[in-house]
Amino acid sequence: MAEYAALLSLIHTSELILHPSQNWLRLHRKQVETLLKKARFLQEFLEEYSNRGHEEMSGLERQIADTAYAAEDILESHVVDQVLARSTGSEAKSSTSFSGYIQKLTQEMEDLIETKVMRIKENIGSFEGDQTSVDFSPAVSSRLALNEQTTLVACDEKLIEIMDMLTRQQSNRQILAIVGMGGIGKTALAKKIYEDSYVGYYFHVRAWVTISQSYTAHRIISTLLSEINVSEKECVETDAHDGLDEQLYKNLCGRRYLIVMDDLWSIEAWDQIRMLFPDNCNGSRVMITTRLVNVARHLSSFEPFEMKCLDDDQSWELLCHKVFGNESCPSILEESGKNIAEKCGGLPLAIVVIGGLLAKANKTREFWGHVAENLNSIINSEDDENCQKILYLSYKNLPVHLKPCFLYMASLPEDSMFYTHSLVKAWIAEGFLKPMSDKSLEEVANEYIIDLIDRNLIFVRDRGPLGRIIACGVHDLLRDLCLREAQKENFICVIDEDNEEIPLRLDFKRRICFGLAPEFCTRSILRPASLTRSVFSEFGWKTLVASCTRLLRVLDVVSDDTPPHDKEIMHLVNLRFLSITCKSDLNSMRWFYSSISQFWSLQTLIFSHNLSKPIFLPSEIWNLPQLRHLLFDRVVLPDPPCSQDDSHILENLQTLSTVLNFRCTMEVVKSVPNLKELKIIYDRSLPGVQWPFFCLHNLVHLHKLESLMFISFGRISVEHLSFPLSLKELNLSGCRLPWKDMTIVGSLPNLEILELLFYAFEGKVWYPIEGQFVRLKLLVISKTDLLDWRADKTHFPILEHLILRNLQLEEIPRDIAELPTLRKIELFRCSDSTVTSAKQILEEQESLENEGLQVLIYESEFVKAPSPAMSSYQTF
Repeated sequence: MAEYAALLSLIHTSELILHPSQNWLRLHRKQVETLLKKARFLQEFLEEYSNRGHEEMSGLERQIADTAYAAEDILESHVVDQVLARSTGSEAKSSTSFSGYIQKLTQEMEDLIETKVMRIKENIGSFEGDQTSVDFSPAVSSRLALNEQTTLVACDEKLIEIMDMLTRQQSNRQILAIVGMGGIGKTALAKKIYEDSYVGYYFHVRAWVTISQSYTAHRIISTLLSEINVSEKECVETDAHDGLDEQLYKNLCGRRYLIVMDDLWSIEAWDQIRMLFPDNCNGSRVMITTRLVNVARHLSSFEPFEMKCLDDDQSWELLCHKVFGNESCPSILEESGKNIAEKCGGLPLAIVVIGGLLAKANKTREFWGHVAENLNSIINSEDDENCQKILYLSYKNLPVHLKPCFLYMASLPEDSMFYTHSLVKAWIAEGFLKPMSDKSLEEVANEYIIDLIDRNLIFVRDRGPLGRIIACGVHDLLRDLCLREAQKENFICVIDEDNEEIPLRLDFKRRICFGLAPEFCTRSILRPASLTRSVFSEFGWKTLVASCTRLLRVLDVVSDDTPPHDKEIMHLVNLRFLSITCKSDLNSMRWFYSSISQFWSLQTLIFSHNLSKPIFLPSEIWNLPQLRHLLFDRVVLPDPPCSQDDSHILENLQTLSTVLNFRCTMEVVKSVPNLKELKIIYDRSLPGVQWPFFCLHNLVHLHKLESLMFISFGRISVEHLSFPLSLKELNLSGCRLPWKDMTIVGSLPNLEILELLFYAFEGKVWYPIEGQFVRLKLLVISKTDLLDWRADKTHFPILEHLILRNLQLEEIPRDIAELPTLRKIELFRCSDSTVTSAKQILEEQESLENEGLQVLIYESEFVKAPSPAMSSYQTF
């Protein structure tokens, strides 16, 4: 939703301009404060009323977006003028035209509030009892499953399990939930169970009702009564709503019933009718299908049954059945057919739609090849009950604050994986996040990601230690939905191989994503894009924005070319997010580093260069008060400047990586008081430099630090090292500390993850001390000379995961396996004695009927993780 994103962004920009650190700006602050007040009012209005379905909302939303964009353009343009003037030594002057523009736009917002907003609030307020209406009929999400005999693939186990839950002997009324993304087959599975002959015999009464986004309690009750064979006429002639309630309750009372509530979108819908389903203590059941994990978890009496996408073989099986029935696929079509099945991304709905087309069309290799190449456009071209219409319901149901974040997925390449930490940084720079007093913006963004996952709009692609989400993906059809809605709302303009035509009016495109090959990209493409805020380019500097796009805030460039030697980028002083991935020499951009203090609102600076030589940052890096994340492959950080004020304190800085020979002086500690993640590396080859020079004992004063990676190319003594008690994750490498000094780590009260790599500690014997590692859940030991590890379960009381790499252990401590929390032991290229010990541990645990422990043995260092369902050791 562009208008909500525009308002939030305007609010962020206004608050930033009004911040005391920007008191050098020449402007009428009272005017900006008034503008900010109006924007906040409109923001709160959209949060409450945008999904209420009022007929005037669409036109008003467009006006709000245009006004907010215009106001932000004026504000940032004025700031950029003053920043550039300041950089040349000119005096920053207040502009009378700026004041007039702001006053005009503030009045436009006031007019919208008085003439339209208040009228909509009054009109909606008079119909508080009505439910939200949408443009789709209630059963749209289920039609494809209900209008034909549905073939279920890979659902046998789920079907048996759910049937068992429905008919087992628990007498109290229970609720079962089936959850998954739109089109995944929830309704088809529920229908298969509902129509099963044994289910029909077991339950005295069965009834099915589709809820969808548009519902009323009256319609739900009327539908259920009709299903229970009470005539519709009798329902209609009952004037009182309570009369219908009573009829339904009486018809269910004393009988064993099965009620299916298909396509449930809210807990409130259930709450309105839950009292009408009596607990007859006779095994009655309610089964729901929903796209929302939070709804399923809240209502279900059991762990919800989660529907997953089909794998390639299952997709091919379903496609063959839809096209050929019980016949086999001709060999001439098999290659194209499997390609088509794979491109459906495991979504049964897409396979059913394309299978219906292929069944009716000429079965030739040429036609099937054409379908494979144009799959998404063919699926989306279907009228009536097409995939996009069904998937659109998930977008329509999103709360207003999540819609811009979801639409941002349009900027991702097709079938891509995105890292959550990068997405979080981009959302913050775009101004999509509503601040919360007790949470950082990063924490808010991560909650948004989890919410989108729970709504089955994005899915987890990779998890890190202890289940932490590292990377996610989005189904191609949902990405197509994002792309369509984003371009319709002028939210993102994507120019790629599927859409090579350059829009005539790029100056109105707020975000531009280039996926074109270099030969299609020229700098002239972006010349008209004077109001663009974000540019994503996969093909390098040819799409680098020129000075005419000086309001740019997000620039993400991937390039194999040398960065430009001119200083065009220095005009982009409005940047908040700059990410450059480059294999060539970045020393040509030294002029950029030396003038970095001009970037008045820079939050994230990422340089991925993969070069052996580090980048030397200038002291001006300490003059960026908005800086939140500073990430380099290898960087040298200067000492903070000496000053009497707090101008060099980076209160917002959370991530600092990877600093070569980091000096942790008290001046540095005071300058990064809220640092959460630090990666440092030490090269002791520098002549005459001793450990005391680096002041590592001051690490203990970084009271907010949660994650530390410490790499050393030289032995360090424990007397020079001290860790903060706040650490949750610690990665040590090359320190060569004796095992007797492990207490410096074991005594950390919040430590959950410990990785000891390449002789972090050395020595043949390790005797852990009882009472330490009280919260440790993951332990990794790699490449050291440890032979005798004498530990028991008291030393690691809640350990969940143990990873051993390249070790020659005589045996793994047997007592560790008795930990009730331990779930997995993994060995990579370990000695025969270590492997034998691991197998013996597993055998002992299996003999004790402890089936929760996995032992995984890898012969290679780099392997794909196996299925977590494995219960015994496997060799890879």
